[in-house]
Amino acid sequence: MSTRAASALRFAGLAAATLLASGCAVFSPTQTDYPYIPADGVDLSMPGLELRNVAVVASAKGSPGVLVGQAVNRAADSVEVTFGLEGEQGGTASVPAFSGESLSGGSTTVDVGAVPVEPGAMVTLTVSTKEAGQNVVLVPVLAPERYYADLELPSASPSSSPSASPSPSPSSS
Repeated sequence: MSTRAASALRFAGLAAATLLASGCAVFSPTQTDYPYIPADGVDLSMPGLELRNVAVVASAKGSPGVLVGQAVNRAADSVEVTFGLEGEQGGTASVPAFSGESLSGGSTTVDVGAVPVEPGAMVTLTVSTKEAGQNVVLVPVLAPERYYADLELPSASPSSSPSASPSPSPSSS
């Protein structure tokens, strides 16, 4: 084979390899083409309020939980928000006008009561405001680990009334 033919063959092989390698990207969609929430929690937009990265942090099933995330109020009036898990009454928060308030940490902590599922599962959260009424969203339940490890969880309330004191045993005579 002549050097001219060998060069042409090498060029054709290089061109084919380049086309083949670049063709792989044609069939792989860019990840940014699909919307997703790059966080632990979920978002909820409703009239007068936006909730971002909302999740519940609890140590175990049946233990008290705390709501984490951010509430954003772009309105001129403050918004009173009530949160509840699985239809039960939970905590409330007041979100000042034109602000973004953290739902946990600082001066605000939203206790949601006993969490009916284990960490790692999803739970139904009802969010209520005067302006938007009731809104329901599925949120994850997270264990108090990593950056949630320093989060102060509420203690469990006493489960029963004090028991009666034992009666004195009869003395022997």
